[in-house]
Amino acid sequence: MNASIRDVCRTVGRGVGLSFCLLVAPPAPAQSLPGPSVQAAAEQTALTRGRALLAEFYAVKLDALWQAFTPEVRAQWGTLADFRAYREAGVQTFGAQREQIGERTLTRDGETFYVRSATFQRDPTTVWALIIGFTGTRVSTFVILREGETGNDPVAFSPR
Repeated sequence: MNASIRDVCRTVGRGVGLSFCLLVAPPAPAQSLPGPSVQAAAEQTALTRGRALLAEFYAVKLDALWQAFTPEVRAQWGTLADFRAYREAGVQTFGAQREQIGERTLTRDGETFYVRSATFQRDPTTVWALIIGFTGTRVSTFVILREGETGNDPVAFSPR
């Protein structure tokens, strides 16, 4: 896992150890940080686009999200059919989003992140952080983890 993703996960989970990460893209090349107005615009775009992509993810309408994935993120899932099967299993296990606890955006190392905290019908006591990272228009990170996890567990990629 690259340093910027670790930093984002620490920000989200206050010392998060990642037991349940679904997707993490390889490190992006070093870039200079954007100025405040560029960063604010990127974060507004990430907010709008992240909301739309998660709405489709929740509805198991995965084509737009799949098309937005970088080749590296797609490779971690195998095929769109594998990704769809995983999402359908998630719906069966956790149900629909029960409550949105919060949402935020942040930028680290040239990647802009949309983070949504939520609980789900069949697991209402666990708060999950859904993290979508954007590099340009592409989804370069897609991670789901329990907020507040502690420890230094290794990243666990989705089984196929």
